[in-house]
Amino acid sequence: MIPTVKTTILALFTASVFAGSAFADATDPAKAVEAALQKEGAQVTLPVSAVIDGFSADFAKEAKASFNNFHYQMGGDHALYYNSHLNEMTATAQARPNENYKPLARNLDQRINDLKVETSKGELSLTDYMAHPHFRHQAMVMVHKGKVVYEAYPGMKPTDQHVWFSAAKTTAGILAAQLVESGELDMDKMVSAYIPELKGTVWDDVTVASVVNMTTGLDNEETLESIMNPDSAVVRYFASILGSPRASTGEMENWLTDVSRAQTRIEGEAQGDVFRYASINTSILVQLIENVTGKTFTKTFEDQVWGKMYARQSANLGIAEDGHALAVGLLQTTPEDMVRFATLFTPSWNAVAEEQVVSPELIKLITSNQDAGRYAESAKRASSLSSFGEYSVGNAFQFDFIFEDGAMAKSGNLNQMIYMDPERDFAAVVVSTSPYHSGYGESKAPTFMRKAAKMLAGE
Repeated sequence: MIPTVKTTILALFTASVFAGSAFADATDPAKAVEAALQKEGAQVTLPVSAVIDGFSADFAKEAKASFNNFHYQMGGDHALYYNSHLNEMTATAQARPNENYKPLARNLDQRINDLKVETSKGELSLTDYMAHPHFRHQAMVMVHKGKVVYEAYPGMKPTDQHVWFSAAKTTAGILAAQLVESGELDMDKMVSAYIPELKGTVWDDVTVASVVNMTTGLDNEETLESIMNPDSAVVRYFASILGSPRASTGEMENWLTDVSRAQTRIEGEAQGDVFRYASINTSILVQLIENVTGKTFTKTFEDQVWGKMYARQSANLGIAEDGHALAVGLLQTTPEDMVRFATLFTPSWNAVAEEQVVSPELIKLITSNQDAGRYAESAKRASSLSSFGEYSVGNAFQFDFIFEDGAMAKSGNLNQMIYMDPERDFAAVVVSTSPYHSGYGESKAPTFMRKAAKMLAGE
């Protein structure tokens, strides 16, 4: 059975439940969410515009004192604070931009504002959609031919930063693709050839390609069933990177030397056969990149990507207690810098960077790694129809959605999305704090992105 979007989100919520000792005995995810929503700051009472107005010192103090991953996942009032103040909640490392800042040119196109999409609140223009309190989007920026053609900031200032959540996985994807392109990383080699700590485990038979494309054949997919088991590989992984003890033993574990070494195969499934979304693959990829380059992930990202960009601010990447870079989701930048990153994938890359970071060959490497067969029954394909208004055809290099026309996208929790459309010379991002409960969670922003890209291309 294909898991629904709501089921997948509930699984993510439950991962946080079991990764935190306060909920270690929870057996019903719905009840756990209900209990968590009783905590101050978990519910939605503030409009997203509260970020623009700023928070009181008392509110900030309360939010910091309440911070944990599960509370964050509720997407309530405190999450508004967390999304713009990640560096106050956890250790972060900075990837600094190019010394030459260059503002993006504007060529705003009113036709984009007038695009309409059917939503649960009726057919809405983009202007009305972004202003509607139900969707809780904080910013959306679109770039065509290197110029901003649409921007809206209903829930933050342009200079505020926002967490990417899993859209950040694209940073690991692009670095891995660069290393494959340069010949430093071999897609056909086994993972343990690059990570000695994993020798003598199932990783001896898992290729780099399987990790990059999340087709390892290992029992670590993030589903409701796996998360319901407090001692599953998924829950143990989240607990280890979040600094929480293993539920069954009460002991702290290392994500690499304990949890990764304990991974097991899915009986009867060969690697490469099925796309199974698992964040541990991104952590493995981060470790691969560090071992190949001999540098921290953040430093490599700065040297190879962010430092070549005319970004306005540094990219702040969350760091676990053991120094592991949390490219699984804790990356924070301004929306405009985020869309600069997306624009690297377009022919107008020189509007955002001093040199080409993403070549046409690299894009071809990424898109050619998608496979419709392994993707057909995935939850991501199912969600693409509701998000984009059409089905995507594959995934690769940490991108959830690859379309027949070569466009690529990656979603993030609480309704983030980054979209790259090389053929149409178009890029777009949306950032939000939209919970998946109490009637919230709908996002048609990706549909607007696709509509805008096609309209500007004359289609």
